[in-house]
Amino acid sequence: PTSADQSSFKFNNPVYKQLTRPILFSMDAERAHAMSEYALHIPLLWKAFGARSKIGDPRLRADIAGLSLPSPIGLAAGYDKNCKNLSAILDLGFGFVTGGTVTLSARPGNPKPRMIRRIENKALINSLGFPGEGVQRITGRIKHMGNRRGRIFISISGTIEDNIVECHRNLAQHVAGIELNISSPNTAGLQVFHDPARLRNLVELLRENQGATAPLLVKLPPWTADSDNRRQSLALIETAVSAGADGLVVANTMPVECADLAVGKGGFSGAPLLENTVRMTAETCALVGKDAAVVSCGGVSNAEDVWRLLSAGASAIQLYTAMVYEGPGLPGRINRELLKMMNRAGIKQLSEIAGAPLPSITH
Repeated sequence: PTSADQSSFKFNNPVYKQLTRPILFSMDAERAHAMSEYALHIPLLWKAFGARSKIGDPRLRADIAGLSLPSPIGLAAGYDKNCKNLSAILDLGFGFVTGGTVTLSARPGNPKPRMIRRIENKALINSLGFPGEGVQRITGRIKHMGNRRGRIFISISGTIEDNIVECHRNLAQHVAGIELNISSPNTAGLQVFHDPARLRNLVELLRENQGATAPLLVKLPPWTADSDNRRQSLALIETAVSAGADGLVVANTMPVECADLAVGKGGFSGAPLLENTVRMTAETCALVGKDAAVVSCGGVSNAEDVWRLLSAGASAIQLYTAMVYEGPGLPGRINRELLKMMNRAGIKQLSEIAGAPLPSITH
């Protein structure tokens, strides 16, 4: 867990809670995040979460662009930027994880402070940029992950086509899928790929990598129902799919101004984004039909949220901020609750999910 809000963290140990809560309250968000990454080096602890996660139940099987995954619950890019803990994160009960975002060369990211909590909204605002070790070191790390690579996606980005193509050439043969990030609000220059012609050229260049069999997903910028850029966003969707993208991630964090960050702006994530994510998912699925997989990302906190997004047409979902607030038991808890909801509805596979979930009956 990487925040002071421990209300649903399921260690049944009051002493643990009393000891950790004041520490996390006094710690800035980025340092707490680093501590959570360090804790993932204790594999037996996290395997205990996975043992209860229902991973392996055939009713949870999800399909993303031809990839069969044991759960529709994925971890979004941004948590494990250098891909050091992806195997341990899978043990928490995720069906898949996304490492990165990875760039060609090592980068320090933006100046600090660059991550803050909005606890009252269960949200985060970050201006991290793309801090990371660069593609060569991360490729070497990925190569040693064995059969776990079949559930690992990697986010790649940059502002120059040749650099992104080189990242893709290094990584695409070693992972299940590639996520092309053209939408981070925290990295100057990415908006060049919001020009449909530039995006088409980039996607086509990546598809020419003959050694790559990994599906290519494009991570889109968010849009609101009445925004001027809605039409532009829908045009990007059409361009990405017609150029050869296998799927779309809807969507990145919401750009906001924030004086508490060193650069004065960042990307907003967390529970308040859910309603917009549901709407964007429905619009995207209506536009692309079965021509591309859609992975919903933004505001997912529980199994009901997942149900709504799958009902809107998503193939799977990604979360990140909710785990900051709800703790490492969250993916397994969502898997279990989703199965209960499917039982109440009398359905046996995710593709049958439609409409609102049936209410639970308590006695």
